[in-house]
Parts: sequence; structure tokens; C-alpha cells
Amino acid sequence: MAVSGGFRLFTNVIKSTCHSTVVRRLNTRAWSTATASAIKQDQKLTINSAMPMTSQSTKIIFSDNRSCDFKYIWLRDNCVCTQCIHPETRQKLLDSPLISASIKPKSLEVNSDGDLTIDWPENKLGSDDHRSVYGAAWLHKHGLCFAQDTFDLSEETVHFKEPSVMWDRTAIWKNFPEISYREVMEKDEGLALYLQMIARYGFAIIRDVPTEKDEIIKVVKRFAYVKETSYGITFDVLCAPDPNAHLAYTGRRLELHTDLNYREKVPGLQLLHCLRSESLGDTGGKSFFVDGFFVAKWLQTHQPAAFHILSSTPLKFSIKNKNLKYSQYWPIICTDKQDEITEIHYNNRTMGPVQTPSHLVLPFYHAYRLFSEKLRDPSCELVFNLVPGDLVAFNNRRVLHGRTAFDARQVKRHLQGCYVDIDEAMSTFGHLMSGDQPEQ
Repeated sequence: MAVSGGFRLFTNVIKSTCHSTVVRRLNTRAWSTATASAIKQDQKLTINSAMPMTSQSTKIIFSDNRSCDFKYIWLRDNCVCTQCIHPETRQKLLDSPLISASIKPKSLEVNSDGDLTIDWPENKLGSDDHRSVYGAAWLHKHGLCFAQDTFDLSEETVHFKEPSVMWDRTAIWKNFPEISYREVMEKDEGLALYLQMIARYGFAIIRDVPTEKDEIIKVVKRFAYVKETSYGITFDVLCAPDPNAHLAYTGRRLELHTDLNYREKVPGLQLLHCLRSESLGDTGGKSFFVDGFFVAKWLQTHQPAAFHILSSTPLKFSIKNKNLKYSQYWPIICTDKQDEITEIHYNNRTMGPVQTPSHLVLPFYHAYRLFSEKLRDPSCELVFNLVPGDLVAFNNRRVLHGRTAFDARQVKRHLQGCYVDIDEAMSTFGHLMSGDQPEQ
């Protein structure tokens, strides 16, 4: 499958080689400008001045002419020295409740490096005075939150976060997120690129993975841990003769859905490794994916009332798996305080009866239909055949997946899958991008 488009690669960051045994061109694409700037040394930020404002705070003016007010208790509580913060785990060693609310510095000055030095007086924390040194850049990024009315510190001021890119069928084919097995397994740059694709698109494919069982576990161990569920450490998707088998283990069509919405903590990442795919003429068994964030954003823009209903109506998702029963409540669309879309929970097969005031029942079904119809719009769907050696990973709380029907007598299809906590993967990504330098 040849795919056109893609980003150029920054040659000074990653040098990629195609290791493909099939006639297929692997797209290489650049780390984003934000990514490059995250690993590039910023121009030195310094403190111009620091002056007491009240008996409880000081005003700091930075070299970029921004200013921030810092409470003394906050500064003492957030000293980053090795007596107050464990140098390896970055866990706090300081017992915050023992800090006096009226604490004031004995002295406060801007040192020769343009950072802030404070000497704290003897108090309940110990018998000796304590010296704290705060980096200008560290104070700058954390101080921005005090200027916000909501006191909601943006992600960019705390740590690097890859911006997500919403997509429809056309957009994802132009920038198809794929990479070779060898790049991911042998190069940290390749692993970083792979995780960046997942962070950005919620979806990525590794090509030419050895078609051996449990190879998927080896891949996961490069960046995270497998999340065991009631289906086991891994699970196999293939036709089963059991009439009571999960619908995924049949040849029936599976409409778009997200997995395990009935769990307290829905797994953030799902991986599926194609071990076998043979057809005797049946063209079924294709996989299809849709960016739920893209569709939810469309709904928010064009049908705001429907968006409000789906983001404010909790639904019960439940399943019985042999002797085990699970249930959990989620709205179909989850948002944060700024009404930004954060998660999608959608599975018609496990969704229970809608429980809402009577006057909202019809509006809910109207909103549900609008959302579902847009999800199933061919212009939103990425559809393709997984071939042996393909390993697809997708954000299970963003990207919906499904499968076309097939005749099990003509199509032999075997996928092995597993789940991963997505914060494990993103933690590894952050480490690769930042070099895991401690905050100063």
C-alpha cells in the first residue's frame, strides 16, 4: 500500500531508513516545530529584579519584562533543593503542613546567574536556616498561573505536550502515521517518532513486525507495560465456534466503538497485531477507524445543542463476561473546564437504557443519531486491510474502530491485541523529548 504525502524529517534530529520486506513506502515525517523547540536550548531567561510587595509576597520582574507575584509560603513549599525534593524520584521531602503561613525570608536577592536566592529563617522545619535557589525559567513558567483568572495552568507551561491533530479520511491519508519495526525497536529517535504519531493523531502503524505470538508484548515493553484485563494479558481476535463468544470473535460486522467503556478506568491505548490474513475471494474483514475528536468538534461547531446533550448525559455501559459483570457511567463526549474535548466513550453494544428526565429522551436520541451518522460518514473513515506484520495502535478514548463483516469460511484472520495505560506511553515520550532533566 503506497501512501503519498507526509512531513520531511529534520535530518539533524532523526535519520530514518526504510526496512520493509513488502513493496510499500514508509512515510517519514518531522517532529513538529514545538517538538524541536522543546529539545532546543532556549535563550537564557533571567530575573531583572525581585522586590517585596507585602509581608507575604514578592514581585519578580523577568528579562522578557513579564512580572509575577509569588507568595512566600508557596516559594518555601516549592524549594527544589535536594533536602526538599528527592533528586531521583522528584518526590517532595518537605512536610508542607509544617510551614508557617506567615513565613518571610531573612534575605532575598537576584544572584549573578540571574536566578533567585532566598535564605529562610529557623522555624518548625528544622534548627538551621535554609537556602533556596529558584531558576528564572522555572519561576517564569510556574508563575504564569497566578495571572490566570481560573488559576488553570496551561499544559504548555508545565511540561511539553504534543498538540493533537484532528483528521478525516483525506487528512490522515496525506500524512499517514506509519513507521518500520526496526526503527521503533532499534532507535530511540524512531520510538520517539512513533509515540509522537500516537500523541498527535491518536493512531499509528508499525510495519513489518515479526508475525509471532506475543511479539506485541516486546513492542509494548519498549515504551510501557501491558495492562491486563479480564480478557488476559493479551487477547486473540479470531473466529470461535462458541455460539456465546464475544461478537469480536465472529465474522459479523462491528460498528465503530471504543473498548471497555464499562470499566472504571478505560484503557487509553489499544494495540492490534495482525498475525494472519488470508482471503479466498471475500473482500470483508477490513478495519476502519474514525477520529472521534474530529467528529465531536464538528458536532460542537454545527450542532451545539446536540453536543451539550452528549457531553452532559451520563450513560451506563455494562457487559457480562462469563461470570464477571462490569458497569460504569460515562457521557459519550467528555470535556474539560474549557469545554475542550478530552475523551470519547461510544459503544452501542454495551450502552444501557438511557436514564434521563423524560423531556430529554427525544433530544438525546436526536443528538445520538447526528453524532453516529457523522461517525459513519465515509469522508471521516480510514478503511484498509491489516496485513500480516502490521501492528496498529490507537487512543481508545479518542479513535473509534470497527470491522467490516466477512465469511469465516473464506477469510482467515488472526489478530493479537492488548491494552496499555496511555500515560505510560506519553511519559516515555516526554522522557525521550526532554532528556528527563529535573526542573530547576
